[in-house]
Amino acid sequence: MRLKNLLLSFGAFAVVPAFATTYYVTPEGAGNKDGLTPENAFGVEEFREQALKNVNGDIYELAAGTYKPSACIIFKKATFATVNGSTEGRTILSGDINNDGYASNGDLQRLMRFQTNTTTGDETRPVVINNIDFTNVYTNIKDDPKNDTGDAGVPGVGALYINNSGFVTVTNCNFYGNWAQGEQGGPAAQCHRSTVKFTNCVFRDNSANYRGGAVRLRAEGIKGITTFDGCAFKNNTNYHDFGGAIFMAHGISLNIVNTTITRNKAASGAAIYSNRVNYPGALRIINSTIAGNIVTGDNADGQITSTQGANMSIVNSIIVSNDDKTADIYFNDETSEKDFSFVSGGYNYIGKVTDANTEAPKKINWLDSDKTGADCTYASIFGENTVNSDNVIVPVKYFAGASGSQIETAVKGWGLPAGLALAKDQNGKERTAGMMPGAYAITESEIPSLPTGVITTLEETADALSLVKTGNGIYTVKGATEGISVYTVHGAAVAATSEDTIDISSFANGLYIIKSGNTVFKVIK
Repeated sequence: MRLKNLLLSFGAFAVVPAFATTYYVTPEGAGNKDGLTPENAFGVEEFREQALKNVNGDIYELAAGTYKPSACIIFKKATFATVNGSTEGRTILSGDINNDGYASNGDLQRLMRFQTNTTTGDETRPVVINNIDFTNVYTNIKDDPKNDTGDAGVPGVGALYINNSGFVTVTNCNFYGNWAQGEQGGPAAQCHRSTVKFTNCVFRDNSANYRGGAVRLRAEGIKGITTFDGCAFKNNTNYHDFGGAIFMAHGISLNIVNTTITRNKAASGAAIYSNRVNYPGALRIINSTIAGNIVTGDNADGQITSTQGANMSIVNSIIVSNDDKTADIYFNDETSEKDFSFVSGGYNYIGKVTDANTEAPKKINWLDSDKTGADCTYASIFGENTVNSDNVIVPVKYFAGASGSQIETAVKGWGLPAGLALAKDQNGKERTAGMMPGAYAITESEIPSLPTGVITTLEETADALSLVKTGNGIYTVKGATEGISVYTVHGAAVAATSEDTIDISSFANGLYIIKSGNTVFKVIK
């Protein structure tokens, strides 16, 4: 993801209050542990105790390593601070206080909590969090907790809990392995009546029984704006209800920008569930890829699910599923006091849109630059490719998207927050005319070249050839004189060589067909 080693913090250029202090922290501490120098760094418990006494503008510099606080790190109510993890190795906050190596009963129910009590967009009191991993939080409660050590009476769960805070930026952070068994959901992050921007963050392998496999969002009055810019959500699971990755229970707006959301699961809203019963609930999707998320159970539903009063705006994005049951956008039968609103900014590649209200289905005005319909599937644009180590999905088929300037024009009037990287992709690459839509912007010539042709029959005529695996994903066909071709199980050619050895180690795991002459081999990589 872009600028991974660059410290992007408001605190880097904000005016620091006169009495603010910079503190240094290591997992065990050092010297006299007053925190004022690296040689006398706080340990994790001294850090936690100082946070309860935080002075506006204090800065905490956390060295690399794993920190296991005995209780949540709660910053003094109505104060703001900057918390920087290391840029040389990862700074890990772990809730695994029972030391079994994963989120389970007895672990912390949250790791860090801020409540600045500020108005929306108040940049004079910023909370800044950079370069931290949040992991191994476990909750199993029906109601919000009331008895956190050092700050009784403050509700909320989730590895990162933000409440009533008007200007929060979270950059280069990872959220993984958090588990909400109870009804509160959102084990990775919960944002309540706050304005929060996540940039270059990864949410993976989190799970919940209810209300957001990774993130839960709530609003109050005019407070509740959340933005994900250059982020990735993958392999998060909601086992029972709404939002495999994100559940917007109530919100003013949710902005998904330059973000990949894939391989998440839920019974409803496999990627995102947007509830617009009472609040504006504006869902804006820009330059993003939402693909291959799976609806569990027997009911029809969607990757993105909304109530009947949907409020969506989408531009330059790819939204495709890989099974017949899952709609890409689904309007459920839950009524809303709000009027339906759907705006296409163009250059979208979107598959099936389903409205549960079959008597009066919604009318969507797509633009000429959009491509929509049942033939817009995951396989049609990504083939067998899955999310890679750069947290993007590489396409195999070209579709023309918008340039940066076209996107900026399309979103005028959408009410987006300032400072979004609209003219770049998830990895920070400039979007020029003709690049593909979605989180990963490439030109037609940059799509990995594939040999032409497909295999339509699997002839079993032997040519006295044999297949030998000579490495991880490397195969030799002994006796081959006509070269080797590799196909997916759907018959699409994906690689070829004139030699007798072929390397498919970079391919996604799965079943492939290797053919030489009239001899066919099936291999599982």
